[in-house]
Amino acid sequence: MARNKTGYPHIDQPWQQYYDQSIINVPDKNINITRYLKNKTKGNDNLIASEYYGHSKNYRQFWHDVDLASNAFTGLGLNPEERIKFLVPNIPQAGEMWLGAAQIGAVSNFSDPRPDSMIPEVNAKKMLQLLESEKVKHIVALEQCYLGMLQPIENELKELGIDRIVTVSASKEMNLLQKIDYLKEALAYNKIENNRKDENIEKLRFYQVILNKIREANKLTRLYEDAIKKSPLEIVTYQQVLNNTTSFRYNEIIIGDLINYIGHTSGTTGSRPKPIPLTSRNQISSIEQLFKAKANFKKGDRVLHILPFFAPFGAFNNYALNIASNAINIEVPEFKINEFGYLIKKYHPNVILSTPSWLLALTKCKYLDNMDLSFINRIIYGGDSMTSADEAKMNAWLKEHNCNKRIEKGHGMSEFCGCGSYAQREYNIYGSIGIPLPNTIYSIVDPNVEDRLVPLKFEKEMDRLAGELVVSSDAVTEGVLDGKIIIPHYQMDGRSYIRSRDLAEMDRNGVFYFNERKGRAFSRFDGFNVITYEIEKAIEEHPLVKYCVIVPYYDVERRGNMPKAHIVLEDENYDIDYYEVTKRIINEQIIQNPDMSSRQIPSRIEYKKELPFTKNSKVDYLNLIKQGISNNDVLVKVSETNISIGAVQIVVPEEMQKTKVLKRVV
Repeated sequence: MARNKTGYPHIDQPWQQYYDQSIINVPDKNINITRYLKNKTKGNDNLIASEYYGHSKNYRQFWHDVDLASNAFTGLGLNPEERIKFLVPNIPQAGEMWLGAAQIGAVSNFSDPRPDSMIPEVNAKKMLQLLESEKVKHIVALEQCYLGMLQPIENELKELGIDRIVTVSASKEMNLLQKIDYLKEALAYNKIENNRKDENIEKLRFYQVILNKIREANKLTRLYEDAIKKSPLEIVTYQQVLNNTTSFRYNEIIIGDLINYIGHTSGTTGSRPKPIPLTSRNQISSIEQLFKAKANFKKGDRVLHILPFFAPFGAFNNYALNIASNAINIEVPEFKINEFGYLIKKYHPNVILSTPSWLLALTKCKYLDNMDLSFINRIIYGGDSMTSADEAKMNAWLKEHNCNKRIEKGHGMSEFCGCGSYAQREYNIYGSIGIPLPNTIYSIVDPNVEDRLVPLKFEKEMDRLAGELVVSSDAVTEGVLDGKIIIPHYQMDGRSYIRSRDLAEMDRNGVFYFNERKGRAFSRFDGFNVITYEIEKAIEEHPLVKYCVIVPYYDVERRGNMPKAHIVLEDENYDIDYYEVTKRIINEQIIQNPDMSSRQIPSRIEYKKELPFTKNSKVDYLNLIKQGISNNDVLVKVSETNISIGAVQIVVPEEMQKTKVLKRVV
């Protein structure tokens, strides 16, 4: 057991016993992220850098294409410190354009390419607010994102001084073999859907799938061509930009202290995501700490790139760490949770970075029955927590499939590039989040004091110290954008810290354990952070609703948390059609509300006569959580993948219906 000299975690840092002290204080180089990654891959030009639907690219070609992106942006007039908005999924051009922009000192501003609402005008209005508030000067967007999120606001964009939109396609630049691979994957996904025992799923034959894909592609092309003819802006493809800027040569901006990336949180401060400005110094510190902790990957490892660019965890701990490790980024632009197992079977990745819900879905995947998974070197989750029982279940499942690796996990925040602590080897304890990375300090403070940090310490009889987790690291954002403080910093014993808003514990060896979020917040299965009071406030503003309480419940199909609403209607509103009530609440308070996200739609709603209260006359939230799901729940099913949202279906229990309609689509 580590010896605690003062009892204060941030002073004693007992986790340092696990690290090689001769390397942890080696300073990081003050260079831009692109130069850093080029240095990391030097001498490995012939290794494969990326793979996309069967087409691979080595590091020589990859860096050539990054340099072409730098030339292209130079030709477009993108200047150092100017911001370029990216609305793109995980396709090869996305990473190349990001590193190309960083190389010339520009700021890549990534946003979630998924529509935040099912109403295009609402999506467009939100995007306009984001572009204006974050002072974006240039835009690169997937064709679908242009049509759904930018086309409705083209006149307003022109008023902001944005005269051009560069579009990219996920499929148009594919060669014939890639298109065949893409169609094979669509057929495999259809087979998965057909095998699901869900009467609401239309069973399609293989030729219907292919015809649907062709129709979708033709429709997209027609809509896109019609849109650019009418547009008041210059709409050009990225390939056209590359062709028109061959005579330009970029000027590299080496310094690492400039902001060159703005990511966004997933709902931590409302429906408008909070921007996270990060410098190359932040980014390099995050990656180098993973190397010092021996949490990097092996040269040539095949790694699924499924975590998005707009989330720092995806940009740095997945994509950039893969490059720094000389590994292969297998680009996956879109998938559903029940398709995750197929990706494992198809690509045989050596490293899997995932969320708990995606991993737990693997144990139910028929594609992996009796499959040898010995090719897996590392399997890691982050973004949410997994119970000790589920972790043990996953490890047993891996062993059954001839994989001798244990689940590893990390804890982190977008505010410090993703990972801040990591659990592996002897400190990979069930239920823990591991130890802080070598140059990161975690400490425990009094969660009831908001205006300053009051550190807590171990007393003699204590095995664990509990409180709010605070973090200090060179990877932490300065938290200032355009002179506005976005992430408050607090001073404690000569160092700057940020609050995590996580309630956690630390044992005497320096191993940390996550308990819960402060303020009843929780993460959905996909990592989206649900702020309960925001949904409650929106729903309670509806004239039919008296009270609303949001609590998490475990969704078996999604293998993770989803929001459930307990609603008390106004007294005169109980003799009504629950379908119509639910439809009105969801449509009027969330879908049509520009301040709300479609990911805030409760997937279950239980209508009650009254809420349970504690002896102190406060709502008994714990009681509601323990109640779990009910046969009287109205189901609200939202069709969604990792990058898209589809229709909403409301299913009312038969005994609650005032009509004969059981299932209807909004």
